[in-house]
Amino acid sequence: MKGVQTLVLETFQTQVCGNEARYTTGYSQNLTASPYLFSKDNNVLVVSGCGGGVQLKDKNGETVSGCATICTKGTVPGINCYGEGCCQMTIPYSLEYYRYEFVTMHTVRAGLTNNDYSSCAFGVLVDSTWIVNRNISKINENEDSVPVVLEWSIKDLPINSPSYANSSCVNKTESVYEAGGLVCRCKHDYFEGNPYLPYGCQVVKECEKCVEDCMYFDTNHTYGCPQKQKHFTETETTRAFALGLDIMMLLVLALFGAFGMYHMIQRRRNNRLKAKYFERNGGLILMQEMCSEDTSNVERTRLFTSDEFDKATDSYNKDRILGEGGQGTVYKGMLSDGKIIAIKKSKIIDGCQLKIFINEKVVLSQINHRNVVKLLGCCLETQVPMLVYEYVSNGTLSDLLHAPRDDFPITWEMRLQIATDIANALAYLHSSYLIPIFHRDIKSSNILLDSRYRAKLSDFGISKPLSIDQTHITTRVVGTFGYLDPEYFQSNQFTDKSDVYSFGIVLDELLTGQKAVCSIDKDEGRSLVTWFLTHMENDSLFDILDGRVAREGGGEEIEGVAHLAKRCLKMDGRRRPSMKEVAAKLETIRSSMQQKFTRNGSILSIHEYDASLCSSTDITSKV
Repeated sequence: MKGVQTLVLETFQTQVCGNEARYTTGYSQNLTASPYLFSKDNNVLVVSGCGGGVQLKDKNGETVSGCATICTKGTVPGINCYGEGCCQMTIPYSLEYYRYEFVTMHTVRAGLTNNDYSSCAFGVLVDSTWIVNRNISKINENEDSVPVVLEWSIKDLPINSPSYANSSCVNKTESVYEAGGLVCRCKHDYFEGNPYLPYGCQVVKECEKCVEDCMYFDTNHTYGCPQKQKHFTETETTRAFALGLDIMMLLVLALFGAFGMYHMIQRRRNNRLKAKYFERNGGLILMQEMCSEDTSNVERTRLFTSDEFDKATDSYNKDRILGEGGQGTVYKGMLSDGKIIAIKKSKIIDGCQLKIFINEKVVLSQINHRNVVKLLGCCLETQVPMLVYEYVSNGTLSDLLHAPRDDFPITWEMRLQIATDIANALAYLHSSYLIPIFHRDIKSSNILLDSRYRAKLSDFGISKPLSIDQTHITTRVVGTFGYLDPEYFQSNQFTDKSDVYSFGIVLDELLTGQKAVCSIDKDEGRSLVTWFLTHMENDSLFDILDGRVAREGGGEEIEGVAHLAKRCLKMDGRRRPSMKEVAAKLETIRSSMQQKFTRNGSILSIHEYDASLCSSTDITSKV
C-alpha cells in the first residue's frame, strides 16, 4: 500500500564559503527502519550559491545524485535554478537514506578570481512544489526547516505465511520502477480485524457456530447462520459420505480440466502481451526500417525473443549481473550456440520517445568501428526494450586504473594505446559517419577492454544522433558528475566539444591514475581538472604523474599528452580541438614512441608487446 505524507525536516546548515578548499561531509537522514521512502516524484536536490557542488550519497557511500553550480561575473544566485548560481537534480526511486557531501568546484568559476568569489553555497533535499516562486538563495537565511515528501510502503510482507491465512494481499505496484507495496484485506465479509497483523483477521463472533457460510442480515445489521445447526442420523451420514465422494471425483476431473484450460489461456495471454509490448516498443517501426532499401546494414541486427533471453540469463539470475547504471542493468548471457553476449535491460522507457528510441537503435546498428562495442540485436517483447551487445572480457578502464592488479599493472604504452583507440572512435562518431552522433557520457567506466586490452567505447544510453545541418542539441543537463562540460551547465546546449571536454578528463585519469572527483590531498578536496590544471600552470606536472607513467614514459611524450588534455579542458568550447585533431595528435605521439622502440633492440616492439597480452588471463568485465 502506498500513500504520500509530508514531513518537515531540518535543513542542512553546513556551507562552503569563499575560496575555502575543503571536502565537507554533511547532514544525513535515515528511514531504513521505517515504512517510509523519500519520494522521487515530489522531491528535488537543490544547490544554490557559488561555492561548488553537492553529491547525494546512499547508505553504501555510493553517489546517487548530485549537481554543481556555475557562476560568472554578475551572477545572482537563486533567481533561476538552471545551473548558473543554482542547480537542481532528481533523486532515485526507493531512497531510504541519504547523506550530503559538498565539493568545491574551482573549475566552474568562469571569469572569476578569488577576490570576486566570496559567496556561500548550500544544498538541500526539498519538496519540489514548495520551492516554486521562492528565492532559493534566501532559504538558508530565512527558514529553519523545509518540507520533504515521504511515501509510505508496506515492504516484504510474507503473504504466504500461515500466520496470514485469513488475509488476502494484492500487489498494487503501478510500475516496475516504483518501490513495491501491498494492499491487504480480510478474505470474507464475516472476517474482521487488521489484515496486516498475524491472525489479525478473526471470524465474527456471531458466525462461529455456523455450519455453512455466515450471512449478513441487512434488516437489523447483524451476522447470523442461514439455518440452525442440526444432528445427522447414521443413515444420513452414510448418504452424505457417498454424495461427498461423488462430488470429490467430479471436482478432481473439473480441476484437471481447469488446470489445462488455465495454461492454455495463460499462453494466449502471454502471447498477446508480447505482441502488445512489441508494438508499443516500436517493433513495427523497426521492421519497416529493416525492410527499407536505405538501411541494408540493419539486417545484421537480430530480433531476439524474450524466451531466448530467459534461457541465456538463467531467468535474469543476480549472479549474471555484470554492472548497473542510471540507464539499466547489464547481464552476461549465453545463447544456444554457445556465444557469450551482454544484455542491457533498460530501467525506464518513455512511451512518447519510442520512435526516437527505435531510430537510435537503427543508427547504432549501422556503426561499424573496431573501437565501438558492436550492437548485435534487441528484444522488444518485454515491458522495456533490451539491447544485445558483444561481450567484452577484460573489464573497464576505471577498474584497471583505480582497482589495479599487482600481477598486471597498466603500462604507459597501454594507456597511450587506449587513449588513441577512444579518440579514433569519437572522431568517427563526430565526423566520419553519415549521421553525426554525440556520445554524451564519456568516462573511464564506459571504456571497455577486450582480450588484448584494446579499448571499446560503450553505453550509448543517452547518446544523440544529429541531422546534417545540426551543430548542437538543446536538452536538460544529463551525464555523470565530474565529467560534464561547464558550458553545457550554463547553456543547456551540448556540442561535439562537450565530448572533447569529457575525453580530456579521461586523459587526466590516464596520466595521474586519480579519479575524476576525489579528495586529492588530506587538506583539500578538488576535482581532478582543477588539480591537474593548477600543476600545469605551476610547471609541476611531473609531481602528480602516476608512478608507472613517470618511470616508463618519455618526457616529450608525457608533456605532449598533458598539453593536449589541457587544450581539451578549455572553458571556452570554441578553443578546444576537434576529436579529429586529438586523434591525429595521439597517433603522432605513438608513432614517435614506435620509432624509439625500433631504435632500441633491447625493448619489445609495439606489435610484440600486443602479442604478449594475448596470453594474459581475462578479467571479468562490466559491459
